[in-house]
Amino acid sequence: MRKLIRTILLLALVPVVLACTEGIESPTATRWVLPTSPPPTASPSPIVPTRTPSPTATATITPTATETAPTQEAATTVERAAPAVPTPIPLPAGELAHYSNIGPYLLANPEAGQPTHNLLKDGHMRAYMAINPAHWTPFDALPEMEGYGRNYVPAEEELAYIRRREQGARGYYDRFRPTYEQGRGQIHAWMSTWAFEYGDPAFAEDWVAFQREWLRLMHADGHLAGVGGMKTHLFAPGEIVWLADAIAEADYLFLAESGAPTLTASMGVTTLLYRDLVAELRTALGENGVPPLILDVCVDGQVLVDTDAPGGPHWQRGYRDFGTSPEEYAADVRNYDIATLYDPYVRHVFWFGTNITEETLSFDVNTPMLAIADSWHVPPGEP
Repeated sequence: MRKLIRTILLLALVPVVLACTEGIESPTATRWVLPTSPPPTASPSPIVPTRTPSPTATATITPTATETAPTQEAATTVERAAPAVPTPIPLPAGELAHYSNIGPYLLANPEAGQPTHNLLKDGHMRAYMAINPAHWTPFDALPEMEGYGRNYVPAEEELAYIRRREQGARGYYDRFRPTYEQGRGQIHAWMSTWAFEYGDPAFAEDWVAFQREWLRLMHADGHLAGVGGMKTHLFAPGEIVWLADAIAEADYLFLAESGAPTLTASMGVTTLLYRDLVAELRTALGENGVPPLILDVCVDGQVLVDTDAPGGPHWQRGYRDFGTSPEEYAADVRNYDIATLYDPYVRHVFWFGTNITEETLSFDVNTPMLAIADSWHVPPGEP
């Protein structure tokens, strides 16, 4: 009888033991891996705590009711768990006066009087990138931030201008001259074109002729101007040097690291390729011949196709289409952001996209996510 009672008691304890051990991390579980970056020129400062987002930001970082929840199949592909606020790590010290390069990439006006506008106006982010900012109302202005602008036109229209070389540059400049004028005092610098044909040396010659004439006209009219917008991952070795003559005359070089930093094993093959391009350009133009870089970053489904990674086939697939949580995405972007701080030639990194449209819902970097990014800019000791 005693043996029978003992056996019953032991069987009753099994669920309790299993419940207590559930959730203990396995030694083989995937951990959050921080990026390896080149050592800073100065000794790293002590660990810099990021500012904790407000209760509102942390409460609303999860998708809202209007968002489409990832499918069960997509959700099961996400194996890593990331903190809502990325773990603080040592940051570059010395001459750096800021602790983040991240700013918003605005696809539409910043909703004057609404949360996005108020956050940008009263926050710590240093700059923004805007599509068609000349269409903003006076209430949309963000004089507290350094503005960068781009006039959107379909790719085929831009390519047609570029292929007409100097004549196309003059037509392009005349078409958008009113918007450049409207942006005076608001837009620090304008980006030229976005469309590009890779691997074609004849097109590269047309591109250089177009860009040099456009830059000449912009500079003659008192505007700062940059060339680029192309996706960095598509350049073959040595190809960007074909463009060096125009890049050397620009105030900024715009490059899009679309597809970085997530979905390809975090700091993956599509990440930080701008470093290779800068090295090639410095070989051609000298150490001081490459203008400062303006980067933009996002998850882009088309990049996954180009790199034979799972996903695609349309560019309108961002992080939300892959079952990536906002917290995980923010942590990956922060890792990328910190890596860029070690490169003094990177001026800004714009996080695509804010104030999204129906076609870009999956790229949604909403106000709560920007609140977390804003906290990355806060120096030690500041509330």
